[in-house]
Amino acid sequence: MTRLSQTVGPSSVIGSGLFGLVTFGMYDNPLAVYREYIQNSTDAIAGMSGKNEGKVEITIDLSARQVRIRDNGPGLSYEDALRQLVPLGLSNKQIGRDRGFRGIGRLAGLAFAETVIFTTRACPDEQVTRVSWNSSGLPRSAATVEQINDVVRECVDIETLSGTGYPAHFFEVEVGGVARHAAGSLLNREAVRRYVSEICPVPISTAFPYFQRIEGLFEPYQPPMSLDITMDENPEPVRRPYGKTIQFSPNREDDFREFEEIRIPSVDRTGDAVVGWIAHSSYLGAIPKKIQIRGIRVRVGNIQIGDETVFDSLYSEERFSRWCVGELHILDHRIVPNARRDYFEPGPHLRNLENHLRTTMRQITARCRTASTARNKDRKIISLICGIEDTYDLAISGYLSAEYATLLVQEALEQIPSVREKIKESQLASDSVARLEMVETKLKNFNGEPNCCPFKDMLPTDVGVYLKVFQALAEVSPSPRTAKELMAAMLQSDSDTQTNGM
Repeated sequence: MTRLSQTVGPSSVIGSGLFGLVTFGMYDNPLAVYREYIQNSTDAIAGMSGKNEGKVEITIDLSARQVRIRDNGPGLSYEDALRQLVPLGLSNKQIGRDRGFRGIGRLAGLAFAETVIFTTRACPDEQVTRVSWNSSGLPRSAATVEQINDVVRECVDIETLSGTGYPAHFFEVEVGGVARHAAGSLLNREAVRRYVSEICPVPISTAFPYFQRIEGLFEPYQPPMSLDITMDENPEPVRRPYGKTIQFSPNREDDFREFEEIRIPSVDRTGDAVVGWIAHSSYLGAIPKKIQIRGIRVRVGNIQIGDETVFDSLYSEERFSRWCVGELHILDHRIVPNARRDYFEPGPHLRNLENHLRTTMRQITARCRTASTARNKDRKIISLICGIEDTYDLAISGYLSAEYATLLVQEALEQIPSVREKIKESQLASDSVARLEMVETKLKNFNGEPNCCPFKDMLPTDVGVYLKVFQALAEVSPSPRTAKELMAAMLQSDSDTQTNGM
């Protein structure tokens, strides 16, 4: 093993004040480590000549508090490893071609772990190169360039290994000694799988009704690159979380009903700045966060920027951003993600995107409001049908005189034509019509006879008192159901009193 300080390496490995920012100050979510390293894998694999099926393997070792991320990309030679894995803030990547380009993400793991070790080679006849970074002695605050460079050189080790047992070409990152405060995220397999499925460049599940139409959106452009990402021994690659339906709860779901294509032209009208889609549904309300699909997401190089809230400021009411499902893919390299990758750097091209999106968000808001208004009308119709059914139940309960029960039935029958008209104007299912027809038949067949006699063994004078009291209750109660429940409670209370008195 050779200490970097003993080699002839780059004259400057880090700029003053940069190190603390790119390690301890850049990331607030430990899972961002996976985004940074898979992003680097994607760029490397995308740059390979010839056809290559990109693969990334994630291995999590709980007992060792260790994570390994290995790709089948081109790898690096010893010279390239020394040149690319040591300096910070230096990168040979290009804006518009590569997903990462600032040269700072490779040390993301040091914010949450003791070591980050890079292992790689570019061809089978080479030895394997290993570059190890140790966080224990690294500076967290600004100092002179010379001081920081000296400290960093002491914390980086370079070694070469026999290539036995390693792939012909590969690149691997090992994050070791994961800090306890980050272990709950970085070493949580379910959390990692969910994060990778949502953020990283993995394919959309074929269960999603529009996955083929999405593939066709990018003609004549290069379609977004996707990787097969697997975890541990699970051979099933990770897929984006869009499914056949929107699952609100175990017994409530909604279908995707309409596919809308989104194209936003560039400022100079030389092509599309953004290509995307919206999968419209019935807009039943806010989609649960846990299913990871709500909101109009935005991706660069098929890697998500920000989260579901990324465009909240463009809605007149941001709550409606939780009702929709869609994605936007940035094609214009002049729309540049910021360093934290939670939004974009300001400029005219971003403003062009935002201005177009405001129109889209207004249309989504209108759909949400229309759907909400229709549901409110439907709920009122259902409430009316329930009220008519409850009126019939009260009429046959025996709590009311035959004359008053008949009057209630007649009033309920008079409501039915207007309810039927409301159903025709709504989108209620046919079972609502069937319910209305069923209760109408029962009301028409009512002959004043109750289905039971709640006043058994009572004196006629007592029955008369109850009938008057119950009629008054029926007239002042907010609903027939409430009136019936109060009547039953009063009878039960009197019965219990008489029993206890005996």
